[in-house]
Amino acid sequence: MKREIKFRAWDKENKAFMPNEGYAICDGDVMGLRYGNEMEDVLTDQIELMQYTGLKDNNGREVYEGDVLHFGSMWCVGDECDPREEEHTGFVEYLPDRASYVVNCDDGVYTLEELAGFDGYSIQGNVHESMELLEDEDETRD
Repeated sequence: MKREIKFRAWDKENKAFMPNEGYAICDGDVMGLRYGNEMEDVLTDQIELMQYTGLKDNNGREVYEGDVLHFGSMWCVGDECDPREEEHTGFVEYLPDRASYVVNCDDGVYTLEELAGFDGYSIQGNVHESMELLEDEDETRD
């Protein structure tokens, strides 16, 4: 089985994602930034790498560490649907002690495998550009 190993890089100084061809990775560290045809050294604490989880959301978008996901379920029995829809919003992170990716929500931590039990999930943003999505979720629970 072939597995894609991909990363994206957040440039903390410029507060933007870098183009994929704009950096080089060696032993898990960003080793340089590409400007034209030249490679320039970079401080690895200036760049945050986020790994692709291997999953895609309902819209076909690749899910990476740091993505903000919204997911939920509508409980139906026959033709009757329970109006108390279960909804969650959280961010994707890797937990080494579990050796897996999880979605960290205020009401708990869900492994990506658990998302298969919900009606679907979609990327709403990421922790660098869309933190207000997680804050809004806190306010709706109060």
